[in-house]
Amino acid sequence: MRIKLENHYLIPLIPFLRGMKLKGERSRARSKFLALAAEAYAALHESELELLKEYAALDGDGNPLPANGGAEGSFTLRDAEAAREYRAEHEKLFTEVAEIEGGTYTAHLALMRRILADYDEELAGDDAALYDALCDAFDAAGPEKGVE
Repeated sequence: MRIKLENHYLIPLIPFLRGMKLKGERSRARSKFLALAAEAYAALHESELELLKEYAALDGDGNPLPANGGAEGSFTLRDAEAAREYRAEHEKLFTEVAEIEGGTYTAHLALMRRILADYDEELAGDDAALYDALCDAFDAAGPEKGVE
């Protein structure tokens, strides 16, 4: 199975899928997909850290220096030029397409499509955009061999 999503969808994807109330085989299918999505998210996180190290002020160990008294997720960039370049590169990174792929089981792709198609909770804002992108990604993945 191979699903393609822009990187910026990886951050809300995991909590969104975890929030779905599913039973039995549907819950198992979601759990298998979540495991694959977590790998893609970890790769994004690593890429983001590498990018940050290129543009941030670093401590003696080569780690980015925290900004604002050490606030979580906030770092000191070297200068205004580095800040501009970092924002541009960060935007590129988050619009790149991630591939969520791996072996699961026969008909997993079809079952995940059904889970999404049958989802009947109200969605708005970022969750609605994520749901739309997820449906499009599963549709674009094409049929599984011998299934559908």
